[in-house]
Amino acid sequence: MGIVQSCHDQPLHRNDQRMKYRAYGRTGWEISALSFGCMRLGDDAQYNEKLIGTAIDAGVNYFETTRYYINGQCQHRTAPGLRGRADTVIVSGKDGIGPDKTAHQFRKEIERQLDILGLSHFKFFQVGWFRWEMMPHLLKPGGVLDALRQAQAEGLVKCIGFTGHDTPENFVKCIETGLFDSITIPYNLLARQYEPTIARAGELGVGVVAMCPVAGGVLACESDALKEALGMDMPTAAMALRFVLANPHVSTACSGMNTLEQLEQNVATVGQFAPDENAFAEMCEGLDRLRTALGERFCTACRYCMPCPQNIDIPHYMNLYREWQAFGLADSAAARAAQVPPEKSAANCRDCGVCEEKCPNQLEVRRIIRSVHELQRR
Repeated sequence: MGIVQSCHDQPLHRNDQRMKYRAYGRTGWEISALSFGCMRLGDDAQYNEKLIGTAIDAGVNYFETTRYYINGQCQHRTAPGLRGRADTVIVSGKDGIGPDKTAHQFRKEIERQLDILGLSHFKFFQVGWFRWEMMPHLLKPGGVLDALRQAQAEGLVKCIGFTGHDTPENFVKCIETGLFDSITIPYNLLARQYEPTIARAGELGVGVVAMCPVAGGVLACESDALKEALGMDMPTAAMALRFVLANPHVSTACSGMNTLEQLEQNVATVGQFAPDENAFAEMCEGLDRLRTALGERFCTACRYCMPCPQNIDIPHYMNLYREWQAFGLADSAAARAAQVPPEKSAANCRDCGVCEEKCPNQLEVRRIIRSVHELQRR
């Protein structure tokens, strides 16, 4: 345990020439503003080793992993690049919980992930895919929290975080329990629903890892509307990273990278960005102006329109319409509409109008989904 504890206390790797660093909540660590999500690594072992090593050289010191990504290969693909350097970076592991998960099972999973990664300890271990309703499973005697506290006592785990997709209000309740040192949630300029949660985390000293900062690649498509709204003349993906990091309560933007080109672009974007105290408010004002283009009535993702009698994925089409109309992402919307499976396509609409009868915002749902379907054919 003494050796492991000394590893916990070892300073994290830095490269102040290329990377910016931020306080990671109340942990005392300074985390790189760009972190590495390892869920998109390819199957070229030598390339992965070079990619992760290059990221560390550039100053990235947080790597998010779990055994369950990439058909069970995520941590196997990550491990070689960490060899000999893992004690100077944060490598997080993750496991889910349920009503039947015992302390013994969770402990065995921690040990298994340590073994795959070749680590002596986790500086962070996360409760994955968490929701407020799972709190009793976490807290029950002989449950997951008991396993984590014992692992902490033995030096196998330093800090505890959680990830998930619950409501902003429920995640505020989660962090207000004081059980967690960090929260990992999706956040980008298209999906800002967690901003109140992030602000509360900042108040409580809980670290915030913003995943999906480029919206899963959606923001790799160019948008003149976003450039004007944000007052930036640069690729949309770079603007997206800078928006996330303009939020003063975000500790790091976690990007899933699988090429050296992506890594170098992201390092350059983050390393050169030093937002002033007004930057975030100004960006939000610009995005809010874009949102007004949708009018006073717009889709709130309530899903009352479902199920559709023809099995059309109406919420997906409504989201694509929002990205197209509000943010100017026509190319992205068209490409993703073309990927909708035939059995869920808007081409199957029979004009029954059931969706519009159920829509609380009184939207012209049929017209909207057809316009998105037609967009892919232009």
